[in-house]
Amino acid sequence: MRRITIVIALATLTGTLTACQLPRFEGAEIQSPPANFQRQADNFPQRRVFPDLSVSHHAGWVHTDMDGVSIIYIDGHPGTLTMEAIMVAREEAQAAESDPDAVYGSLETLTIDGRRAWGWYRTIQSPSRGLEEVTYTAVVPYDTISYALQFTSTEATLKRASPDTLRAIVTSFAIGRTTYNVPLIALLLGAMLFATATFRTKRKEREARLRSINLVTIKKDEEKKEADEGKATAAAGAGMSTATAAPPADALHPQGPTPRAGPVPPPLPDPDPRDPSAGS
Repeated sequence: MRRITIVIALATLTGTLTACQLPRFEGAEIQSPPANFQRQADNFPQRRVFPDLSVSHHAGWVHTDMDGVSIIYIDGHPGTLTMEAIMVAREEAQAAESDPDAVYGSLETLTIDGRRAWGWYRTIQSPSRGLEEVTYTAVVPYDTISYALQFTSTEATLKRASPDTLRAIVTSFAIGRTTYNVPLIALLLGAMLFATATFRTKRKEREARLRSINLVTIKKDEEKKEADEGKATAAAGAGMSTATAAPPADALHPQGPTPRAGPVPPPLPDPDPRDPSAGS
């Protein structure tokens, strides 16, 4: 029974974990960062998307090699930003741009973490410099906080794939949280309770059958024992009756056994009257 209970518990635990959706990263994070990217929260952009707003959350991802540098910045600002505020932020960033070869794309609508968001790309490119740097910026408002995401890269593989690859990575942002499929979990728990109750009932029925078998065996053993005792008592009574009817010969002759008689001598002849010695 214990093994069955353990198996049921493990099956229920496995099913419960299956009914839970675990995020790759807890909290406000890029859920699908590129390979070899490392978390580094102490990196900050040269210019924030919303430089005048306070920052209540900050995170970062960095990858560096001989091919270039890639950095993802995540800033959380209290409050819910509107599309108009996001459009103003893009225009202000373009107005504050210091590189003459920088080109800003138009604002586009995105879906991030199931919410409506907005983003745009920026490139630094010229005939003499080539495609030097790419950046994709996105803003996703929540109920009480808005997140600004900036992905900047000088790596050739990412630059050539821009803006689609950078956009795909940025839009993987989400507030990672564990979600539970409550109906499925309830169904699994109900199945576990039903299975446990069924096995307990079967165990009790089996124990009852075993007890009845033991009682029948004990009853038969007792009947056999009583029969044997009856036979022994009857035999003892028969022996006592025989002893009373014919006591041993030694009991009739307490002084000893009766001596066995020898041969009987023949009778003496009658005396002859003519014999003179017969009269004496």
